[in-house]
Amino acid sequence: MKPKRLNWWAIQTCFILLCPFILIIAVKAQVVTDGLVSYYTLDKDDITGDTVKDITGGKDGTIIGQPKSMDGHLGDALDFGGQPDCVELPSIFEIGENPASYEAWFLKPPDSRVGWQYILTNKTNFFDHFFRLGFNQNTGQLRYYTEQANNIRKAWVTDEDYADGKWHHVVATRAEDRAKLYVDTVLVKEDEAMSGDIGGGETNWYIAQDGNTDGYLIGAVDEVRIYRKVLTVEEIEQNFKSEGLAVQPTGKLSLIWGRIKGTQFYR
Repeated sequence: MKPKRLNWWAIQTCFILLCPFILIIAVKAQVVTDGLVSYYTLDKDDITGDTVKDITGGKDGTIIGQPKSMDGHLGDALDFGGQPDCVELPSIFEIGENPASYEAWFLKPPDSRVGWQYILTNKTNFFDHFFRLGFNQNTGQLRYYTEQANNIRKAWVTDEDYADGKWHHVVATRAEDRAKLYVDTVLVKEDEAMSGDIGGGETNWYIAQDGNTDGYLIGAVDEVRIYRKVLTVEEIEQNFKSEGLAVQPTGKLSLIWGRIKGTQFYR
């Protein structure tokens, strides 16, 4: 007696019902792209010679000094050893009075609490409008600093010290006269910011120094992202869990479907 074929209609129906679940499993968590201006993964594959690729905005940076590649939070990261290690970025965008968010993963060793140190800034001299995100003097407390020209400024620090040798996710936002700092998705500080022009369009930006050839970072940085909007709590949580920018299914549905169609089913 010949084996009987399974009902083909039933097989098709089951596959259609399973497709959404296959996609959910196969697709990686994705970085928020709405408002994303520049994205520096700092992965080896996105660094050619001294050029650090901006994978969304085309604003490629230039390595200064000899920061070392290391295992990061996601893929590779750059480990900065203080002066002169940094990444010089071109002018990213004109922030002015507009909302913005700055995001990165960082790892700061316990023995690195020396002087002022910075993760990201758009400053090149003390007479510009600018922001700075980094660490308070001789501590691992995060410091967020906004200034309008001629030393009119708002600056404050977190209560917690993050020089603990662990990876942490930081997001700094500003909208009008309010600034917020999130660490590992938790709002750790909210305070005043300068509501006026904080520049961004006329000077270079920097990763791992203060923009004035000082305040060089001792520690590692990964996944630097810059937004021309304030990220919501939900978006911050999404980026915290994300595995990069691209959505890459493990296999195209047409290929999977072709394999199933080519298989004989019996019972």
